[in-house]
Amino acid sequence: MNEQIFELLEQTSLNWEVSKEQLFAGDGSPTSAFGVFKTKSRQHIGTVTDKYEIYQNWQMAEALILASQEVGVSFDGGGVLNGGKKVFLQASLPDAFIGQSGVKRNITALNSHDGSSSIGFGSTNTVIVCSNTFYKAFGDLAKFRHISSSAERVKSLANDLNAVIKADEEMILNFEKMAAKPLRDSMVEAVIKKIFAVEPVTLTKDIATVKRNRIESFADALSTEIKLEGSTVWGLFNAVTRYTNHIAAPDKKKTEYLMSGAGYKMSNMTYDMLVDLVTI
Repeated sequence: MNEQIFELLEQTSLNWEVSKEQLFAGDGSPTSAFGVFKTKSRQHIGTVTDKYEIYQNWQMAEALILASQEVGVSFDGGGVLNGGKKVFLQASLPDAFIGQSGVKRNITALNSHDGSSSIGFGSTNTVIVCSNTFYKAFGDLAKFRHISSSAERVKSLANDLNAVIKADEEMILNFEKMAAKPLRDSMVEAVIKKIFAVEPVTLTKDIATVKRNRIESFADALSTEIKLEGSTVWGLFNAVTRYTNHIAAPDKKKTEYLMSGAGYKMSNMTYDMLVDLVTI
């Protein structure tokens, strides 16, 4: 392992490997299931089939470092999700300025060790003034792992990396369209209906207290974001990410919640809806 790979793994807490081992029934007979374990600690990460192929953290780091050199970005961040079930590495892009706020941009490569997904790229954008983070996945990259030539594998990954940078740029353009679009009450009602599964006319009656409290918390988030960003669709989108980041996210598993859990689904569902509204 070269020094650059080692340093990246060390600074992101990813300097460990996993193993795939067949599982046995209580009577000692082999099953069709395999367990994935952290090699040194023996922590069980997930249960997979015999078809699942391990992709070590160092392999992902090596491939991304080589591909990023072709593209002109640098992977220098990352971390662990859900005890190692998923891991990610990040490369910074130049900051953008949307509405009234700066936006930090990162390309994120996400891989799972529990068999739930293959390696994939996405964008992680954080609005600086309110620390609202939004993660958007941009597809599965499993194909590059099955290319036999090392040089062709790096080329394939570099092409995918260029594609996801372009996708991120398109998303920034959508953010700019949101910032230029005045907010209407019907848009707020549509978002509330979508993310809380409730009709706006029932906001003051016939809904459970817990759900009513959530809607009221979202209303507070919207009021805050309108003060920061103005009465725009961008302000509405930031109200949703403020809600997912600072209100609904659990304290101990916030990153998982935003990158793969309910917060991820809520933010992406809203993003897709609002993009349709501003591009009509």
